[in-house]
Order: sequence, then structure tokens, then C-alpha cells
Amino acid sequence: MQINRSQLAFVLLSISGAVLHAADPAVPVVMPTKATDGKTIFQTVCAQCHGNNGEGKLELKSPAIAGMPTWYVSTQFSNFREGRRGHDAADPQPFMMAMIAKVLQPEQIKAVVQHVEKLPLVVPTGDNRELAGTNLAEGMRLFQERCMECHRYNASGEMAFGSPPLIGRQAWYLEEQLKKYKSGKRGAIKNDVNGAKMVQMTTLFIEDDQMLRDVVAYIMTLNPEATASPEEQKKQIIEGNPFEAAKTAQR
Repeated sequence: MQINRSQLAFVLLSISGAVLHAADPAVPVVMPTKATDGKTIFQTVCAQCHGNNGEGKLELKSPAIAGMPTWYVSTQFSNFREGRRGHDAADPQPFMMAMIAKVLQPEQIKAVVQHVEKLPLVVPTGDNRELAGTNLAEGMRLFQERCMECHRYNASGEMAFGSPPLIGRQAWYLEEQLKKYKSGKRGAIKNDVNGAKMVQMTTLFIEDDQMLRDVVAYIMTLNPEATASPEEQKKQIIEGNPFEAAKTAQR
């Protein structure tokens, strides 16, 4: 699907109306741009939904994307452009993202994903982090048995498996995406290889919402301290390796 730049404002305004009707948030107006540098593209097209620092917005149900690696964000742009994500108008947020992805030129996408990767991690706090009534011990067990192999011990992701970082994402967003995988609303479209793995994992190993919330709650504990500097946060993530701790204790 190809859309001319002159049509972008109309398309986005129409989609914004659909999102407004569906969820009643204060939907911003996203305007087109001919910019080629990632920062300008981000501030013009992305920041209205994802925040100036890529922190996401609870009221818009938009995920935090700051620090996401280029390989993952590029893959998601391809998924949106090629119909593997955002194909259902009843799911307004990814639907809007799909329309934006189809309008941006390849060189603009390359520039903006590089900018996103450079944004400092935004650690979720408050309503973006809290999940009531969860069992962290059970969440840790499930994470170590089913998630850690692909997403790594510290949820920092692994390019070789196509697995994104889970730290830095909001709890409600992770919960929502796991539910979408489990119900087949995400990852079930042909050629979404990594999505299909998540559909299988959630279908076979996450028995109910309690188990799902438990594992998300545990993932939240793997985040570094929100008040630490970016350098200190990176150090905390590295030093959070339980296997390295065990090696140190044996020396």
C-alpha cells in the first residue's frame, strides 16, 4: 500500500479520530515531514505518541521505545509496512502505526530508528510499573524456564533470536502484548517468524492471566534504578547477571 505525502495529514487525522472513538484519549495530530535526520523525524512524527524522550504514553497506550535496538525497530517497521502488524482497524494504536510506517520513506525509517536506539533507557515507574496481586517467585520461575533463553537472563534481548529488550517497557504494555500473542491478535500472520514463536510460547506455557501478570511483574524487577545515570544503569544491568554472581562467589 503506497500513500502520497500529500495524503498523510488526512489519513492520520482520520485514524486519530478512530483512536479517539475507541479509547477516548487526547489523540495528538501527527503531521507529515520531508526531514531526513532522525531527530527531526522523531520529534515531528513519533514524539506525539511515544513522548519526547521515547518514554511512551499511558493515555495513548503507546509503548516506551527509547533505547530499542535498530535491528528490532527496523523489523517492526517492516512488519507494519507489510501487513504483519497493524492490519486490524479495531486495534487502533498498531493500525495507526502501520499507516505511518507506510508513509515514511526507507531512508527516513533508517534515520529515525538510529535515533531511537540512541535515546537513553526510560525505566518504568508508578502506573507504568505496578501490577497488583502478583507472585514474583512464580514469575521468576516462568521467566527462567521459558523467557530467559531468548530474552537473556536480564531481559536485555538477543538479536540472534530476534528477541527485543523487555526492560524499559511498561508493565501494562508487556501484559497487553502477551495477551495479544496468546489470543492470536499478534504474531499469527504468515511470515511473522518471531511472532509465531511468541504465539506458541504464550499458548503452551502461559495458562492464565495470573501467570501472565506474574512474569511481567518479575520482568519489572530486572530494570535498573530509575534515578541512576545512563552509565550506572548499564552497569547495573550487566552486574545483575546471576550467573556472573555465582562465578564470583566460587573464586
